[in-house]
Amino acid sequence: MQATYDAIQQHGYAGLTIQSIADNFGKSKAVLHYHYDTKEDLLAAFLNYLLSEFRETIQIDEDSSPEQQLLDLVDVLLYGPDDSSSEEIFQMQTALLEIQSQSPHKQLYRDQFTQIYRWLGNLFVEIINNGIAENVFRDVNTHLTAQHLLLIIVGGILNRHTTNSEMNPDQIREIVTTQFLPCLKK
Repeated sequence: MQATYDAIQQHGYAGLTIQSIADNFGKSKAVLHYHYDTKEDLLAAFLNYLLSEFRETIQIDEDSSPEQQLLDLVDVLLYGPDDSSSEEIFQMQTALLEIQSQSPHKQLYRDQFTQIYRWLGNLFVEIINNGIAENVFRDVNTHLTAQHLLLIIVGGILNRHTTNSEMNPDQIREIVTTQFLPCLKK
Protein backbone atom coordinates (compact mmCIF):
# COMPACT_ATOMS: atom_id res chain seq x y z
CA MET A 1 0.00 0.00 0.00
CA GLN A 2 2.91 2.34 0.74
CA ALA A 3 4.29 1.68 -2.75
CA THR A 4 0.90 2.59 -4.23
CA TYR A 5 0.83 5.80 -2.21
CA ASP A 6 4.38 6.68 -3.29
CA ALA A 7 3.62 5.95 -6.95
CA ILE A 8 0.47 8.12 -6.90
CA GLN A 9 2.45 10.97 -5.42
CA GLN A 10 5.21 10.61 -7.99
CA HIS A 11 3.11 10.08 -11.10
CA GLY A 12 -0.41 11.26 -10.32
CA TYR A 13 -3.39 9.14 -11.30
CA ALA A 14 -2.92 9.70 -15.04
CA GLY A 15 0.68 8.45 -14.95
CA LEU A 16 0.08 5.69 -12.43
CA THR A 17 0.75 2.20 -13.74
CA ILE A 18 1.13 -1.22 -12.19
CA GLN A 19 4.79 -0.98 -13.24
CA SER A 20 5.30 2.30 -11.35
CA ILE A 21 3.76 0.72 -8.25
CA ALA A 22 5.93 -2.39 -8.71
CA ASP A 23 9.02 -0.18 -9.04
CA ASN A 24 8.21 1.48 -5.71
CA PHE A 25 7.44 -1.90 -4.18
CA GLY A 26 10.68 -3.48 -5.37
CA LYS A 27 8.79 -6.46 -6.80
CA SER A 28 7.69 -7.48 -10.25
CA LYS A 29 4.39 -6.58 -11.90
CA ALA A 30 3.54 -10.27 -11.81
CA VAL A 31 3.48 -10.19 -8.00
CA LEU A 32 0.96 -7.33 -8.05
CA HIS A 33 -1.12 -8.97 -10.78
CA TYR A 34 -1.22 -12.14 -8.71
CA HIS A 35 -3.14 -10.21 -6.04
CA TYR A 36 -4.94 -7.59 -8.15
CA ASP A 37 -6.36 -8.08 -11.62
CA THR A 38 -6.30 -4.39 -12.56
CA LYS A 39 -4.95 -1.04 -11.42
CA GLU A 40 -8.50 -0.19 -10.37
CA ASP A 41 -8.68 -3.25 -8.11
CA LEU A 42 -5.38 -2.27 -6.51
CA LEU A 43 -6.52 1.31 -5.98
CA ALA A 44 -9.80 0.13 -4.47
CA ALA A 45 -7.76 -1.97 -2.02
CA PHE A 46 -5.59 1.09 -1.39
CA LEU A 47 -8.66 3.18 -0.56
CA ASN A 48 -9.89 0.46 1.77
CA TYR A 49 -6.48 0.42 3.44
CA LEU A 50 -6.52 4.21 3.84
CA LEU A 51 -10.00 4.07 5.36
CA SER A 52 -8.87 1.43 7.86
CA GLU A 53 -5.77 3.45 8.76
CA PHE A 54 -7.81 6.63 9.03
CA ARG A 55 -10.37 4.99 11.30
CA GLU A 56 -7.57 4.02 13.66
CA THR A 57 -6.37 7.64 13.88
CA ILE A 58 -9.80 8.92 14.91
CA GLN A 59 -9.93 8.98 18.67
CA ILE A 60 -12.99 10.78 20.01
CA ASP A 61 -12.42 11.74 23.64
CA GLU A 62 -15.66 10.67 25.30
CA ASP A 63 -14.93 12.97 28.25
CA SER A 64 -14.69 16.15 26.19
CA SER A 65 -17.66 18.30 25.27
CA PRO A 66 -19.58 17.62 22.04
CA GLU A 67 -18.27 20.93 20.67
CA GLN A 68 -14.67 19.84 21.35
CA GLN A 69 -15.32 16.40 19.88
CA LEU A 70 -16.65 18.01 16.72
CA LEU A 71 -13.63 20.33 16.48
CA ASP A 72 -11.24 17.43 17.15
CA LEU A 73 -12.74 15.50 14.24
CA VAL A 74 -12.59 18.58 12.01
CA ASP A 75 -8.93 19.01 12.95
CA VAL A 76 -8.05 15.42 12.08
CA LEU A 77 -9.72 15.86 8.69
CA LEU A 78 -7.92 19.13 8.02
CA TYR A 79 -4.56 18.60 9.70
CA GLY A 80 -4.26 14.81 9.97
CA PRO A 81 -3.11 12.88 13.02
CA ASP A 82 -0.78 14.64 15.46
CA ASP A 83 2.36 13.08 14.01
CA SER A 84 1.66 14.16 10.41
CA SER A 85 3.37 17.11 8.77
CA SER A 86 1.29 19.60 6.80
CA GLU A 87 3.13 18.49 3.64
CA GLU A 88 2.25 14.83 4.29
CA ILE A 89 -1.42 15.74 4.73
CA PHE A 90 -1.39 17.90 1.61
CA GLN A 91 0.15 15.05 -0.41
CA MET A 92 -2.31 12.50 0.99
CA GLN A 93 -5.28 14.76 0.20
CA THR A 94 -3.90 15.28 -3.32
CA ALA A 95 -3.57 11.53 -3.85
CA LEU A 96 -7.12 10.94 -2.65
CA LEU A 97 -8.48 13.72 -4.85
CA GLU A 98 -6.74 12.24 -7.87
CA ILE A 99 -8.40 8.90 -7.27
CA GLN A 100 -11.73 10.50 -6.38
CA SER A 101 -11.69 12.42 -9.66
CA GLN A 102 -12.05 9.05 -11.38
CA SER A 103 -15.15 8.10 -9.37
CA PRO A 104 -17.64 9.26 -12.01
CA HIS A 105 -16.12 6.65 -14.33
CA LYS A 106 -15.21 3.91 -11.83
CA GLN A 107 -18.02 2.48 -9.75
CA LEU A 108 -15.52 0.69 -7.52
CA TYR A 109 -13.98 4.03 -6.45
CA ARG A 110 -17.38 5.64 -6.07
CA ASP A 111 -18.38 2.83 -3.72
CA GLN A 112 -15.23 3.31 -1.63
CA PHE A 113 -15.69 7.08 -1.33
CA THR A 114 -19.37 6.61 -0.52
CA GLN A 115 -18.33 4.34 2.33
CA ILE A 116 -15.76 6.88 3.59
CA TYR A 117 -18.18 9.82 3.50
CA ARG A 118 -20.99 7.79 5.04
CA TRP A 119 -18.72 6.76 7.91
CA LEU A 120 -17.56 10.35 8.49
CA GLY A 121 -21.12 11.66 8.28
CA ASN A 122 -22.22 9.12 10.88
CA LEU A 123 -19.44 10.23 13.22
CA PHE A 124 -20.62 13.83 12.94
CA VAL A 125 -24.25 12.73 13.44
CA GLU A 126 -23.28 10.92 16.64
CA ILE A 127 -21.43 13.95 17.98
CA ILE A 128 -24.27 16.32 17.06
CA ASN A 129 -26.85 13.99 18.64
CA ASN A 130 -24.77 13.94 21.83
CA GLY A 131 -24.65 17.75 21.77
CA ILE A 132 -28.41 17.93 21.41
CA ALA A 133 -28.89 15.44 24.24
CA GLU A 134 -26.55 17.47 26.47
CA ASN A 135 -28.44 20.66 25.55
CA VAL A 136 -25.31 22.19 23.98
CA PHE A 137 -26.54 22.14 20.38
CA ARG A 138 -29.90 23.22 19.00
CA ASP A 139 -32.38 20.55 17.96
CA VAL A 140 -31.50 20.20 14.27
CA ASN A 141 -31.77 17.63 11.53
CA THR A 142 -28.56 15.85 12.49
CA HIS A 143 -28.06 14.14 9.12
CA LEU A 144 -28.37 17.37 7.13
CA THR A 145 -26.22 19.26 9.62
CA ALA A 146 -23.51 16.59 9.47
CA GLN A 147 -23.63 16.68 5.66
CA HIS A 148 -23.37 20.47 5.73
CA LEU A 149 -20.24 20.29 7.89
CA LEU A 150 -18.70 17.56 5.74
CA LEU A 151 -19.36 19.61 2.62
CA ILE A 152 -17.66 22.64 4.16
CA ILE A 153 -14.57 20.56 4.88
CA VAL A 154 -14.47 18.62 1.61
CA GLY A 155 -15.30 21.72 -0.42
CA GLY A 156 -12.56 23.69 1.30
CA ILE A 157 -10.02 20.93 0.71
CA LEU A 158 -11.08 20.63 -2.93
CA ASN A 159 -10.81 24.39 -3.39
CA ARG A 160 -7.35 24.38 -1.81
CA HIS A 161 -6.07 21.69 -4.17
CA THR A 162 -7.73 22.70 -7.41
CA THR A 163 -7.61 26.51 -7.51
CA ASN A 164 -5.11 29.29 -7.01
CA SER A 165 -7.08 30.60 -4.04
CA GLU A 166 -5.37 31.15 -0.74
CA MET A 167 -7.60 28.61 1.04
CA ASN A 168 -5.78 26.70 3.74
CA PRO A 169 -6.78 24.40 6.63
CA ASP A 170 -6.77 27.30 9.11
CA GLN A 171 -9.31 29.20 7.01
CA ILE A 172 -11.53 26.14 6.67
CA ARG A 173 -11.40 25.66 10.44
CA GLU A 174 -12.23 29.34 10.92
CA ILE A 175 -15.33 28.90 8.74
CA VAL A 176 -16.38 26.00 10.96
CA THR A 177 -15.74 27.88 14.21
CA THR A 178 -17.12 31.30 13.24
CA GLN A 179 -19.91 30.43 10.81
CA PHE A 180 -21.03 26.85 11.36
CA LEU A 181 -20.71 26.30 15.12
CA PRO A 182 -22.49 29.50 16.21
CA CYS A 183 -25.53 28.39 14.21
CA LEU A 184 -25.43 24.95 15.81
CA LYS A 185 -24.91 26.01 19.43
CA LYS A 186 -27.81 26.91 21.70
